[in-house]
Amino acid sequence: MESTNRLLRELNAAQRAAVSCTEGPLLVLAGAGTGKTRVITYRIVHLLGCGAKPGSILAVTFTNKAAREMRERVRGLAGGEARGVTLSTFHSLGARILRENAARIGLRPGFSIADDSDQVSMSRTVVREVRGAVAVDPKAVLAAISRAKNGYRLPEQLLEESSDDWEHLVAECYLRYQDGLRERNCVDFDDLILLPGLLLEKEADLRHAYQARFRYLLVDEYQDTNGAQYRFLRSLVGPERNLCVVGDDDQSIYGFRGAEMDKILGFERDFPGSRVVKLEENYRSTSSILDLANAVIASNRNRHPKVLRSTLGSGSRVRWVSVPDEAAEVDFVLREIVRLIEEERERPESIAILLRAAIQARPFEEKLRLRKIRYRLVGGPSYFDRKEVRDLLAYWKAASNPHDDLSLLRILNVPRRGFGASAIEKVDALARQHKCSFLESLGKVAVGGGDAGPGLRKAAEHVSALFARARERLLARDYEGMARSLVDDASYKEVVDLLYPDPLTRQARWSAVEQLLQSVAAWQSSQPGAEFSEFLGSLALEEDARKDDAGENRGITLMTLHSAKGLEFPHVFLVGVEENLLPHRRSAAEGDLAIEEERRLFYVGITRAQRTLTLTQADLRVVHGEPRPREPSRFLTEVSELGLLERGRSDPREAATPQDVRQFVDLYRRIREK
Repeated sequence: MESTNRLLRELNAAQRAAVSCTEGPLLVLAGAGTGKTRVITYRIVHLLGCGAKPGSILAVTFTNKAAREMRERVRGLAGGEARGVTLSTFHSLGARILRENAARIGLRPGFSIADDSDQVSMSRTVVREVRGAVAVDPKAVLAAISRAKNGYRLPEQLLEESSDDWEHLVAECYLRYQDGLRERNCVDFDDLILLPGLLLEKEADLRHAYQARFRYLLVDEYQDTNGAQYRFLRSLVGPERNLCVVGDDDQSIYGFRGAEMDKILGFERDFPGSRVVKLEENYRSTSSILDLANAVIASNRNRHPKVLRSTLGSGSRVRWVSVPDEAAEVDFVLREIVRLIEEERERPESIAILLRAAIQARPFEEKLRLRKIRYRLVGGPSYFDRKEVRDLLAYWKAASNPHDDLSLLRILNVPRRGFGASAIEKVDALARQHKCSFLESLGKVAVGGGDAGPGLRKAAEHVSALFARARERLLARDYEGMARSLVDDASYKEVVDLLYPDPLTRQARWSAVEQLLQSVAAWQSSQPGAEFSEFLGSLALEEDARKDDAGENRGITLMTLHSAKGLEFPHVFLVGVEENLLPHRRSAAEGDLAIEEERRLFYVGITRAQRTLTLTQADLRVVHGEPRPREPSRFLTEVSELGLLERGRSDPREAATPQDVRQFVDLYRRIREK
């Protein structure tokens, strides 16, 4: 392993202080582009060099991408000595603790992780049970349940605190939703945080065991933790209080997901005697960009004061370009992109267009396609969204977890097996009568149980036998054989052939099936002693992680500001910097705290830029089918007199006056009325 002293010499003074302070609570305030990941990885290597056992170090972050990057860097620095260090996402750590202690939390071995569609289906069921035929959006109920879990609130607590019909409905649905998950031996993604936290708080012996195992705890992106994650982490902190959290309150932009910024602001209160280290030396952006970022964020009151300083020199001034309307905005940005690519020989991958709202992407996509400019829209369809992938996973989850009724019902008629609504009701009634799973009820129907005719008995016998054979292969640890035999025995190739008559589409879809089958063999080869349920759990976590991972870059990047956090680009166009868009009109209505989060979002957008940053603002924009006059964002006008911005327009005409805009709006409306 490289000498830790030599590694320390590679750091600046603040980074070195953060790495070498190994004992007690430490808050590292890491501004954008200040080497946060380097500090975390060097700190792990330094701990190893100081004699810490690899198994005693736990580093937790939010995305698989960040965990992979840290893992690769630590291995590159420490080599084989890094084996045993736990570098994990919150959800992966929670899943691991639940699998190690399933019985203590009332779960059976091999429990499933419900995916998004499973959760919506469950929510729809419980809403129907609670409200009957009254129309209630199951996704809205599910979102409310998720917020409660992220806030570390249980159904009973919600019921007690409910003050109106909606809150009471959510609490009732939450209670039944959890009962339904437990009956099916399932958990959802929020449970991967909530349940381990509850378990560790309740079971002192288990809590002490994990605290003894993980003596050194590092937490990345601490400003994004919600109430459940915070309680989970507190339970893991042992008596030595060797907790290092790294984050930036100025980049706290996920309040809508339940993130609680007061956790990073109150760290010194929660852990008295904490040391605080500020990382302010920026290695990403020029001074012109950082001067604007510092000026913008200084207007926020709820923050740890810090000022970013560039190591790269002044660079080009930040441009603020006004345009007549959104069509002119698109034309201007694309002209600039073409100039960068053709005249300055910049790679398309070095350029990003950042948006406040996803709906802003459509006109850019149209023009990029028209001009044959390569681009990627971050947050597009996932491999896991494909029907055939979800079908196969449902088959395998039902085989691995016989209590997973949701997965079984998804593929009960895939391919068609004659299970109509009345047949399913009969099987379900028998399951409720005997308090067993739907699959066990099918077994009873297959041997003559219940009020079933010959057609239903035959179909039930076929499905029961199908999964009985799959279970035998699972017990024999022939995971690939089980996976392939289910596909073959279910005649799933015929399903794909019927769904996709076009040969090329059919081939592409079947290749997704083959890819998933091959992943089973590859996984078992790399994890020979693991259970198949762990493979399914890893896929579920991978699916969840892709929502945060930007993926491979193949051209111009088109993405929302929330998706851009953690990324950087040499050239950034931040479009639509207008009132009611940035800040968003909802935030303007919610008050000062919401405005501060919008200002942080703007700050995050600014600090994605490395060399050039262009801000655009339209005089007119079509909103809900109507052209509306627009005003520059307050975040621009707050700093407009500081000389930090180079003002300009996208065309040689004079700026449109408010009267010009009003006349255009009136003309547009008269034309529409005719």
